[in-house]
Amino acid sequence: MPRGPQAAASTRAAVTPGPDTDVAVLGAGIVGLAVALEVQRRGRRVALIAPDDPRGRASFGNAGVVSLGSILPVAGPGLVGRLPRYLLGRDPAVRIRPGALPAAAPWAARFLRLCNEAAWRQAARALAPLVAASLAAHEALAADLGCAHRIRRHGYLRVWREEGGLGGAALEREILREHGVATEALSADAIAEIEPHLARRYACGLLATDSASIHTPGDLLDRMERAFLERGGTRLRAPVRALAATTDGVTLYVSAGECRAAHAVVAAGARSAPLALPAGDRIPLAAERGYHREVALAGNATLTRPVHDAAGGFVMAPMDGRIRVTSGVELARPDDPPDHAQIHGAFADAGQSLPFAPESAGEIWMGSRPSTPDSLPVIGVATKTPRVVYAFGHGHIGLSTGPVTGRLVADLLDGKRPDVPLDPFSPRRFREAATR
Repeated sequence: MPRGPQAAASTRAAVTPGPDTDVAVLGAGIVGLAVALEVQRRGRRVALIAPDDPRGRASFGNAGVVSLGSILPVAGPGLVGRLPRYLLGRDPAVRIRPGALPAAAPWAARFLRLCNEAAWRQAARALAPLVAASLAAHEALAADLGCAHRIRRHGYLRVWREEGGLGGAALEREILREHGVATEALSADAIAEIEPHLARRYACGLLATDSASIHTPGDLLDRMERAFLERGGTRLRAPVRALAATTDGVTLYVSAGECRAAHAVVAAGARSAPLALPAGDRIPLAAERGYHREVALAGNATLTRPVHDAAGGFVMAPMDGRIRVTSGVELARPDDPPDHAQIHGAFADAGQSLPFAPESAGEIWMGSRPSTPDSLPVIGVATKTPRVVYAFGHGHIGLSTGPVTGRLVADLLDGKRPDVPLDPFSPRRFREAATR
């Protein structure tokens, strides 16, 4: 891919989509970019419409994990018992701002009803085929973009500070086994053998051996957008305020006016729910905030793979010679100012696990994951019109499943039957649940 001032200028160029646009993709995170590239590859004229804010994409700032074990939803057994800790700010994994509770109440009510083993297993069955296809889709995309070296198959390590950690994950391991996800239990000595520069503060671990990671996600997104433009794609750098579908197309309302396309794909992440309303679907969507900060390691210290500290609620991930520390979840209102307390705590705690060079610490990043109550994405045709297709709500698995989602959405637009069952991801599931 070309770089330098000329490439940067072409990336910034904006062209208004015209009536000959086949598909307008709303959103330029990894899901939107993957949809745009795949639909374009199949011969359609595609416009990508989203604000010019590459650092604001949730997929820009995550830990880069492509985990084949990410089939278990956030709403799991035992979570209700931890709610008092969350509400009081005593758990580093989850912080809830009290002011966010009224607006989040409908989403939270659905979420809490799913905190049981039966719902956990049902969600795992739905997600397993989607997640199983994710790594192969990433590798095909990386090969197409000339960045196969960015994907590293070193696994994903979860560690506990107490000996009972693995016992507490027994149900999780059972479900992963049922769906063919390979894991390996590690002792403290085994952890030290594969990650010698990690402090000896962990009693046991679980290595997802078939998982991989991307170094770094932001570079992948830049390459995807450059490829889309170089292959003739149109880019409008503005948010879509609303849409309206007719029998022969979709009108998109942006800050500069309006534009038309034959079809629209809503892949606008945490801002997708309002765009689904005029297409007939009320989707409960929460914006889960996450933070990260990067730092170099001192001396010759290294980290081979992403490591999730279960007690600290943070992930330490290698990113091109630096370590990215990602925080847990913060539930806040969209316009609430950043609160760095969670990432400050995670960063200080991670500094007890790896030898940081503190003077090299970078600025703090913040982004929002688009999360549904059941942790299943919304992938399917809108209720009121076949002119609108949804591809959002991927929550914690957006980076992993972005490329395979692109293929599935392209199949829907082509009238083909996708090779991954999409019924569990239908937007109609929320309406059906409300009538039970």
